[in-house]
Amino acid sequence: MEKLILIIPFIPILAAILISIISERNKEAIPRISMFFSAIVVVLGLVGTYSVIGQDNVIYGFNSTLAFGKLASILIPYVAILSMVIKKYSAKYMWDEKGYKRFFILLNFIFSAIYLLILSNHLAILVIAWQIMSLVLYFLVSFNIESKTAVRFGNWTILLHKIADFLFILAVVLLYKTFGTFYLSELSNTWLVEKETIGNGNLVISIIGFLFLIAAFIKSAIIPFHIWLPYTSEGPTPVSALMHAGVVNVGGIVLNKLAYLFLLTPTVLNIAFAFGLFTAIFASMIMLTTPDIKRSLGYSTVGQMGYMIMEIGLGAFSLAVYHLIVHGIFKASLFLESGSLIHYARHDPNIPKRLSYEIFWEEKVHHIKQTKNIFLLIALFTVLPVLIFAGIKLFISKEFFYFNAAIIILAFGWLTGSQLFFSFFKVSITDSPKIIIGLIVSFTLIVLSYEFIGKTLEEFMYGKHSHLFYHAASLNLSVLFAIGLLILILVVGWIYVYKQHFTEFEVTSEEKPNKIKWTFYKLLAKEAYFPELFIKISKKIF
Repeated sequence: MEKLILIIPFIPILAAILISIISERNKEAIPRISMFFSAIVVVLGLVGTYSVIGQDNVIYGFNSTLAFGKLASILIPYVAILSMVIKKYSAKYMWDEKGYKRFFILLNFIFSAIYLLILSNHLAILVIAWQIMSLVLYFLVSFNIESKTAVRFGNWTILLHKIADFLFILAVVLLYKTFGTFYLSELSNTWLVEKETIGNGNLVISIIGFLFLIAAFIKSAIIPFHIWLPYTSEGPTPVSALMHAGVVNVGGIVLNKLAYLFLLTPTVLNIAFAFGLFTAIFASMIMLTTPDIKRSLGYSTVGQMGYMIMEIGLGAFSLAVYHLIVHGIFKASLFLESGSLIHYARHDPNIPKRLSYEIFWEEKVHHIKQTKNIFLLIALFTVLPVLIFAGIKLFISKEFFYFNAAIIILAFGWLTGSQLFFSFFKVSITDSPKIIIGLIVSFTLIVLSYEFIGKTLEEFMYGKHSHLFYHAASLNLSVLFAIGLLILILVVGWIYVYKQHFTEFEVTSEEKPNKIKWTFYKLLAKEAYFPELFIKISKKIF
């Protein structure tokens, strides 16, 4: 009976075949078939999860090429439920669009590829799933073939993803040449056993890890390989939701499947941290200057993928899984609601101005007596999360800041949360105390969930070996340095906010905008000129 769980990747293919033979006159049956088979996948996924958690074993099948293990027990139900939501939404959203049947066929194929990738225990199966996903992704992004821009952005997507495919295949070939097996279960045991004997000196293993990492960078839209993701908004809204909640997470999923390999390549983890850190900061800044709501959400996702890769670079593999699930649910709901928000914005002129406009361009006269109290409250808001975090760590951890990675994640989590809130909402003088208290409470809940759920996932997925990833990451910051870095970030933030919003100055008609700020704003507004670069490249290739 347990073996039936491993047919999950083939169920969407069966649905696609049935949809392909349905007459156009029976159009209403297409979403019903998709939903019916998606429900079967949900049931099988939950049964498999119950079996893995209850019996603490891995379900193998098809000559051990597929395996329903701990990672699959977390991800399969998530992807299956996501599939049902997107298909239900698409049933009405795509009704009047051309290619209704084609859309649902492609949708079933890409979910089949995702299931196959998650369940694969054989590198050849992993490669096949990786390739199918790239191909179907191209057809979905360029679904509206009558639009020249959709086709162009589809070309960008397939170009980058084919580079990722090549690097991935090259890494698999080198992996087999080095270790002599295609089975991930055997490879994981080998990497775990040989972590002491192989060490950091094997150049070939480092190259293999680096190739897998770059392939994951491209799939997860890490800067400088990110440009395909923000422009998938040209596709239908359900496709955007799928991209940002499912496909873009593939890089993190594959790196988790290969987690024990990176015990042998700590330098690769450090590279992941550096690129993830830069992506989290820079993409979030671009997000603030992007006027298109879908593209802005796209850069938000790029920044979040930077966080995910940064967490992997710090050795927090299980935390990255938690992050991709939570972010996927959040971002899918945002994209599915984006159409309503656009409609609302067109009819309501009172939408708050974006924070970036106020910071870089708009000059206001403020009354310093009224705003000093608000500034003090904001300063308090930045201090309390640090105290809350430290208190939680002391309460649930035997050693204070045992893994110093947590304080770095805290710092950038706070910055992103503040940035996101103040870019979408206008805070009045009277409401500011309530808003800040609400933010503090929500931050407390986030820290608690990260600490408890993160630790639970670590013990579930990697057990006693979870601490090895943190040691391999070798980012050994002292507690004093980490706290000093956080305080520096907070103080600089206070000074900047105070000067921008809470100092009294006069505006004259002869005043000119600051050239340095305007140049930086222009760089962000132009998306660091990556779109222009890809237009030139695509014209030469296609």
